[in-house]
Formats: sequence, structure tokens, C-alpha cells
Amino acid sequence: MQVNEPFVKKVSTPKFFSILLKVGIFILSIAVIFYILWDKKEWMLFIEPYFNSIDTYCVLGFLLFLMVLNISVEALKWFLLVKENTDITFFQSLKAVFSGTAAGLITPHGVGDYVGRILFLNPEKRVENISSVLFSRIAQLCITCITGIAALMYIGLYFEFNKWIALSMILALTFLLLVSIVWFKRTLLLDGMKKVPLIKNIENWFEYIRSYSNQLFMKTLFLSGLRYGIFLSQFVILLIFFDVEVPLHILIIGAIFIFFVKSIIPTFLDLGVRELAAVFFFATYHVQEQNVLAASLSLWIINIIIPSCIGLIMMFQIEYINKNKC
Repeated sequence: MQVNEPFVKKVSTPKFFSILLKVGIFILSIAVIFYILWDKKEWMLFIEPYFNSIDTYCVLGFLLFLMVLNISVEALKWFLLVKENTDITFFQSLKAVFSGTAAGLITPHGVGDYVGRILFLNPEKRVENISSVLFSRIAQLCITCITGIAALMYIGLYFEFNKWIALSMILALTFLLLVSIVWFKRTLLLDGMKKVPLIKNIENWFEYIRSYSNQLFMKTLFLSGLRYGIFLSQFVILLIFFDVEVPLHILIIGAIFIFFVKSIIPTFLDLGVRELAAVFFFATYHVQEQNVLAASLSLWIINIIIPSCIGLIMMFQIEYINKNKC
């Protein structure tokens, strides 16, 4: 029996593997999302009474607008970094960020974000642009550390300055100092990596950082700060919406503290740490635990679950295999 040659090409191994991988990631991600939502079904029951007026949907609509703005700012930040060495449009960057959010959902501390983004780039440029994702994330963490230090100082001055606050401040300051040293000595460090046998093979992953200017670094920090402000606004709005009745400045300090704790402690599925930090901080003000948890989980649903669902669709546009080599 003869086999039609064009048909064989259509179902070639690389193409089949690419389709299989996309479907596998999609099914796994959907399973994770359903598991999380089912596990948090009591949260659904708690927030149901709040959806009883047009004002509620106005607040929800505004929060979703801020989510899109947040993703767009991150896409612009990554676009500015990648376009230094790779042809990319803002829309491609936007799709990559959505995809990275989806991939990050099912990996510890968002590691999948790297893969989800760089797969949208030309295969020849993927490995080298790992550094662009890392650079973007480090800039975001710098802003979190700076604001976290300010929140810890407030807590230490007006509540209790203990060894954990001191240790957290030391860790944050040490991180900022290391980032500064690495940035200003990056050329020397990259040259040194080439001479170390164990890491010389991955030096090319970070090669593009050489071309980043101080101006680009400041732009990246500015956009990271803008994105942080959007996150902060969303969380404060949700805390007010769910009747967390404490002064506004305490809401802001609490949100900053929670973001800081979540960022420095590795997590799986981005759950647990933020919830515990939220309950711990607001327990001092005798706030109902379920109100704080509802705000924290709602923020996670809006900024992670919804973009991840969009990202899963974007993932089907990824070419896992270099067509030129097939």
C-alpha cells in the first residue's frame, strides 16, 4: 500500500511532537486551574453575596482594566529589552507575557515564565534572551525590595522591631547591593564566566546584558515601579471592597508587606505564602480572616488565573520546533 508523500510530511515527527506538547501543556494547565478553583470553592461562596449590585460589577470591570494595563506595562518592559537584539513587535511581546503567565502558573516561583516568553522569539535568539526575562524580573524584585524595606521600617517603628524584621531588611538591602555591583561590573563578570569551566557554556545566555544601557535600566525600573503601583492599587481596592476596615495607610503598608513576603519566599502555584502573610499582618487589627483571604485570592484570580487562561490560547501559536531544521 502506497502512502501519499505530502500526507507524510504533514504528520512528520517534529510537527506531531509540537502539537502533542501544546495539547499536553494545555490539558495540564486546565487541570491545575480547575483543581485550584475547586479547592477554593468556599471562597466562591463567601464572595457571592457581594455580587448584588451594579457597583460591584463596576469595581470588577475596573480591576480587570487594571489587569490588562498591568500585563501591557510588563509587555512594554520586555519589548524594550528584547528589541535591543531581536526583531519583535509589541503585540508579540504581549502574547509572550500572557503565555509566560500561563507557563509560570504550573511551575515553582514562576520559572515557566522564562520558557513561555522566549518560545515566541526566533529559535536562534531564544537562549540568549533568557537574560531579558531575568533582567525584567530582577528589576521588578528591586522595586518590591525598596518598598518592602519602607514597610518594614514603618512596622518596626510603630509596632515591634524584632529579629525577623531586621533579617528581612538585611536580606533586601543585600540583594539591592548585589544587583548594583553586578550591573556596574557586568562586563567583567561575563568575561570571567568564560574562564570558569562549570559555567562557561551558559555565559551566552547573559551576553545581551552587555548591550543594555543605564538609560534602559532606568526605564525598566520605572516600568517595574508603574506595574507595582497597579498591583498595589488593585489589592487596596479589593481590601476596601471586602470590608477590611482599617486606615488607608495601614492597607497600603499591609499590601506592601504581603507583596514583599511573597516575593522572597519561593512558592508553588503562587499560593499559600501571600494568604498567610495577609492573615498575619491584618490579625493585629482584629480583621476577619475570610475578608482578607477573599481580597488576596481575588487578586490572584484576576492577575494570574484570568491572564493564564488567555495565555493558554496564545501558546497554540508557539512554534516549538525550528521549521528551518525540519
